[in-house]
Amino acid sequence: MKKLLLVCIGAGFCSSAALAADPYEAYLTQQEQRGTEIELIRVASEKPLVETEETDAEVAKILEEAETIEEEANDHEDVEASS
Repeated sequence: MKKLLLVCIGAGFCSSAALAADPYEAYLTQQEQRGTEIELIRVASEKPLVETEETDAEVAKILEEAETIEEEANDHEDVEASS
């Protein structure tokens, strides 16, 4: 009878310790996930500083302008060299 009583008391202490550990583990897991959620929100809310999408027509126009500027610079250098 004493052994049965000791077993019941021991089981009661062990189960209460196990029950106390569950909320603590849940709290730690929640805090770890909270950090991840905050990081995901921070990264998702970042916006590009400058719009980077350019169409093919815009790129072609920029290249044409660059070629025109280079030709004008070369012509200007030729005029200075011949003077």
